[in-house]
Amino acid sequence: MKSSFITGLLAMALMFCMGCSNDKIEPELPEEFNSKFKSQPDFMKTEHDGLSSPLFDLATAPNNDILVADASLGIVNLSGDVEVSLPGITALDPLGRNSMWAVVSAGAETEEDNGQALYRVSKGKARMLANLFAFEEHNNPDGDDINSNPYSVASLGGDEALVVDAGANDLLRVDNQGNIEVVTVFPREMVSTAHIKSLAGCPGTIPFICNLDDEIPAQAVPTSVVVGPDGYYYVGELKGIPGTPNESNIWKISPTASEAECGSSADCVKAFDGGFTSIVDMTFGPDGRLYVVELDENSWAAIEIFGQITGSNIKACDTGTLDCETIASGIPIVTAITFDKDGNLWATKNALIPNMAEVIQIQ
Repeated sequence: MKSSFITGLLAMALMFCMGCSNDKIEPELPEEFNSKFKSQPDFMKTEHDGLSSPLFDLATAPNNDILVADASLGIVNLSGDVEVSLPGITALDPLGRNSMWAVVSAGAETEEDNGQALYRVSKGKARMLANLFAFEEHNNPDGDDINSNPYSVASLGGDEALVVDAGANDLLRVDNQGNIEVVTVFPREMVSTAHIKSLAGCPGTIPFICNLDDEIPAQAVPTSVVVGPDGYYYVGELKGIPGTPNESNIWKISPTASEAECGSSADCVKAFDGGFTSIVDMTFGPDGRLYVVELDENSWAAIEIFGQITGSNIKACDTGTLDCETIASGIPIVTAITFDKDGNLWATKNALIPNMAEVIQIQ
């Protein structure tokens, strides 16, 4: 399977579709930008076998097994055995050991129907419940171009699940009959281009980056959704082009929200106003803190556009006091974390690098 992690799913598959500079992941940029970065770096190629890449999610089953969303294969265990064939998977959330919600993303083409969907998995088989591209095509909640790249799922029990669509910039609630409701839509925000210009060696090295305005509108690119101990939904952003550090927000959403406009509705407010860089996963720990994964401390743009890997951070944050502690840093390309039933924290490592991806325990 060919996938592009951040820009195009992230349009990465993250999202997500590399080189999709005209999709919802990014604002419009000169065509030269699109053609220059059309091919993804070698380390992001995803056509290979085994537990090697791209790994997009981790989840702990009720029996304490760690399950992995391997986009090239499907749902696999830590030994690399395929438990459910589901190529294109980016997220899963177990209900039981053999029952779970799962999301399949678009790969590189997020503006077409390439299987973007929510699935219900049971007894080794996956059944599509909702075609998420079709919903985006017919409803387009944010009013921008048609683009769907679902990336994260959170169970609300056996009857409903939440799905974050990184391409559509929205949060959806889907029931087990495939009915879809828009919970929230996430806005663009003006962000500085100074960082991407610095990465490009401006002035003069890459004119179409160096000539960008001082600020441009960046799409939210929501990449993670979790249900907090307080019952509220928490959504983290990657933040689109220009990929500026410390601009990723975490939104707090009322469980009764419906068609809420984040930032202007009391049902969707910022739990954290920026302060994070390229969020790709979140989970609440046994201590009640929100654990947040930043793909790279230098931003996704450093990896996706310039091939520079600095290292991921994992932060533990108190949603009441807003205090955050970095508990791990410098790990290359972490895309997902999960706590097991014993309170141990697990993470992917080198998650997008062929033949090097693994799952590790954070000590």
